[in-house]
Amino acid sequence: METRQPERIEVMTTSEVESYLRISRKTLLKLVNEGKLPARKIGKNYRYLKSEINNFLKGQTVNYFENN
Repeated sequence: METRQPERIEVMTTSEVESYLRISRKTLLKLVNEGKLPARKIGKNYRYLKSEINNFLKGQTVNYFENN
């Protein structure tokens, strides 16, 4: 009988998301405040689910020819 491993949930800090997306803290917090990027506030700090960050990235695809 095959046993399934529970899905591992990866949680990221603000600094980790900044590095992962290669954006500034100011830009990151702007995206959060605009409701474009999901985050959870725990105490004074934000935490992000890596799966939600990846979903955000997938939704940001731009077709070069549509913009030129």
